[in-house]
Amino acid sequence: MIALFKNGAAQPNLSASSLKLFTIPVPSLQEQQRIVSKLDALSKETKRLEEIYQAKLKALGELKESILEKAFNGEL
Repeated sequence: MIALFKNGAAQPNLSASSLKLFTIPVPSLQEQQRIVSKLDALSKETKRLEEIYQAKLKALGELKESILEKAFNGEL
């Protein structure tokens, strides 16, 4: 559509009146709601996975500290 409505030879541009002629496809309301629902579910799952990841990082840090403490105390 840009190629169809652009004006000028040396400096092609789009005027506001040309932009008004553009047709912009928009999904139906039902499709938009489906997309939002899917994105909400993905966001929720991402947050859940982040919490698991953070818990594992914390556990690994604690394990590292425990191993180092045992090593310094000659328990390994």
